[in-house]
Amino acid sequence: MAEAEGVAAKRRRRKSSSRKSAATWPEYWRGRDFGRHLFIAMGLIAAAYAGTILWETRFASNHYGPVVTGMSESEVRYVLGPPQTVEAGGTLYRYSDKGREVAARFSPSGRMESISCEPGAEGPPTCQRILGIGIGSDEYDVLMQLGAPSRETFRGNDKAMYYDGMGLTFQMRQLKVRGLEVREGRTLAGYVTRGLMRMIP
Repeated sequence: MAEAEGVAAKRRRRKSSSRKSAATWPEYWRGRDFGRHLFIAMGLIAAAYAGTILWETRFASNHYGPVVTGMSESEVRYVLGPPQTVEAGGTLYRYSDKGREVAARFSPSGRMESISCEPGAEGPPTCQRILGIGIGSDEYDVLMQLGAPSRETFRGNDKAMYYDGMGLTFQMRQLKVRGLEVREGRTLAGYVTRGLMRMIP
């Protein structure tokens, strides 16, 4: 008899506990659980955003369109096709297309060191953008996206903005982007630092 009463008491306590834990929506919004769940959700969103920005920055530091720095000559030919002209003893491939002029440079060992794009003689520029920066972008846009460059050089009417840790170079004229280059030389610290800067509104 005493054992049966003990079992019944345990069942009543369980029912009472379940009734207490079942909160209505208004109680949930005002309770601690909502704040904790909201904090966790915001943390996951922030982590996903940071991961996306860092991945985009890392990707842009060695990719340009379908090609990647370090590719062999055969791989570049496979992706881009045969070049229109070959210069500098076979280490420079030039591709001319409507709206763009592409140059791929190779090391003596036959690996692509850099690829650049400038507007073509005919039609609007069709060079692919890098992190939202393209032909005709303002210098202000470059600085807002990537911060101050590692170094700058001037030649005639032009300026080159080098982002060495990312392997990027922007050719400028009259405060506008007139050429893009992706080259070897990126570093982990380089693209992570620039990626973190891109997260700042």
